[in-house]
Amino acid sequence: MPYTPHPYQKRAIQMMAREAGAGLLLDPGLGKTSIALAAFKVLRRAGVVQRALVICPQRPARLTWRQESEKWEFGFTFGMAVGAGADLRRAALASDVDVYVINPENIAWLLEEVEAGRVKLQADMLIVDESTKFKDSSSVRFKALKKLLPHFSRSYILTGTPMPQSLGDMFAQSYICDGGAALGRYITAFRRDYMIPQFKPGVPVPTWHPQPDAEDRLFAKLDGKMLRLAAVDYLSMPAITYNRVDVELPDAARAVYRKVRDNYFARVDSGEITAVNAAAASMKLRQVANGTVYDTAGAASPIHSAKLDALKSLIEEQSGQPLLVAVAFVSEVVAIGQALGYTVPYLGGGVHPAESVRIVERWNRGEIPVLLAHPTSVAHGLNLQSGGHAVCWYGLTWNLEEYLQLNARVWRQGQNKPVVIHSLVARGTVDELMLLRLMDKAAAQERLFDALSRERTI
Repeated sequence: MPYTPHPYQKRAIQMMAREAGAGLLLDPGLGKTSIALAAFKVLRRAGVVQRALVICPQRPARLTWRQESEKWEFGFTFGMAVGAGADLRRAALASDVDVYVINPENIAWLLEEVEAGRVKLQADMLIVDESTKFKDSSSVRFKALKKLLPHFSRSYILTGTPMPQSLGDMFAQSYICDGGAALGRYITAFRRDYMIPQFKPGVPVPTWHPQPDAEDRLFAKLDGKMLRLAAVDYLSMPAITYNRVDVELPDAARAVYRKVRDNYFARVDSGEITAVNAAAASMKLRQVANGTVYDTAGAASPIHSAKLDALKSLIEEQSGQPLLVAVAFVSEVVAIGQALGYTVPYLGGGVHPAESVRIVERWNRGEIPVLLAHPTSVAHGLNLQSGGHAVCWYGLTWNLEEYLQLNARVWRQGQNKPVVIHSLVARGTVDELMLLRLMDKAAAQERLFDALSRERTI
């Protein structure tokens, strides 16, 4: 069907047409892909640009962009420089098409190819979908993209979660849009102007925290360059409830937890648990809290069944209604399957893409009562709202983007039931800190959204 944008989509298209660089901070379901394609069509008709390069994660790269173009009859042709196979990527980038698509993991390769003269960048418009993949200005992929930016006359970022960790996430993403015009060209100057370093004993790299007035000053700099659109303002969204399920660790498991926390060392049935630093200890503490921990030999040792028991109770309460369960470690997939007495379908690393498609189709037909998922693997590009309306975080994440995006696989337009997000929280453990940090990060991101979401005449 021909594309007929909603009024809020027109606002976004007009902003992209007006600004040579901008950010669209759109919740899932608002049609950011179709908006970007429509803006590209407008700019192309006006003779401003000729071709576009889209950078996005592999799943939407392979499916979403081409499908959206076909769905709305844009008529664009695509060159898919995605995944393995350098020769295939080179051929895709050399083809005579309208839109080139590449995944973030291949940006450093693309820079090498361009600098060596093996690939010529034919696109003059850049669209970075899920731009938080480039939020770390010290990463290889951002540094590579930074060198490629002069090839484009117009650059845009798309994301629903621009600040998954901290205020500092905005520097690199803003730089993609304007080359440093808003927040400066260098991360050192940005930190001097907006951040305060905190040094910890034994850690050579400081943790950066916002200065007292940093948010207001930074948000003012981005005003007019970033457009925030919230799903609840424009779509019929289901109600959502957050439910914390407290779990008590058995005494033996708590003793192991304390030894790892205090000494970075503990003995378990299968061997020894060691952590070389605070970061490694935090990872081990998460594993202990969740019930299985990897020892020095790489074997997963069961520590307790408290979370398994809580999960089984929650499944019983579902009375047959499907439950999407977020896990943090592969050992939890095995433990949950053993506790339930059958092999539970899993979406995550090591699962073949074709098998993932079959699992998603079965889930959306209501054929899977419990589906395990790793948040990194399913954070983007999947619609799971047809299969269930409840999510359980068996193992929490520090990453706000993963947390919000996985929840959004179920809490989205088309969901016809109230959504419940359960979190299994082991009392007195790192779980409580993780949940608190997620809420703090979400609050900071909402303050950004509030600053950018005022109505404008454009």
